[in-house]
Amino acid sequence: MLSKLDLRTGVIMLSALVLGLMWAGYNLQLAGGARNDTTLRPLIWVVFGCPFALALGWVLARRHEAALAAFCCFCLYFFTFFVAQRGESLWLSSSEAAASGHQLHFQLVLALHAVGGLGLIFWRTREVSYGTNAA
Repeated sequence: MLSKLDLRTGVIMLSALVLGLMWAGYNLQLAGGARNDTTLRPLIWVVFGCPFALALGWVLARRHEAALAAFCCFCLYFFTFFVAQRGESLWLSSSEAAASGHQLHFQLVLALHAVGGLGLIFWRTREVSYGTNAA
C-alpha cells in the first residue's frame, strides 16, 4: 500500500541537502590536495556542511521535529568519519592515503552524506505530518 508523500518536506530537505553537498564539494576543491593549517577550515566544512544544511532544511520544513533533526543529522555527521576512514583503509595503504592527503576519505564523506541524507529525506517524506498533534 502506498502512503501519502509530504512533497513540501521532501523538496525543502532535498534542496538543503543539495546546497550542503555543493558547499562541501566547493570546500573540498578549495582545500585541494594540501593538508596544513590553511586548509583546516575548508576541510571542516567538508565534513560539517552537509549534515548542518540538512538539519536546517529539516527544521525549516518541520519545526516540531527539531530534536529529531538534530539527533539524526548529528549521527550522520559523527558516524561518517568512521565509515569513511574504514573505507579508505580498505582501498589504500596508510602511506598511499597520507601521500594523497586522504582525498579518498573526504570523497567518501561526501558520498556517505549524500546517501545518508537521501535516506533521511525518503524516511521523512513518507510520513505526512500535520503538526505536533499528528496521530
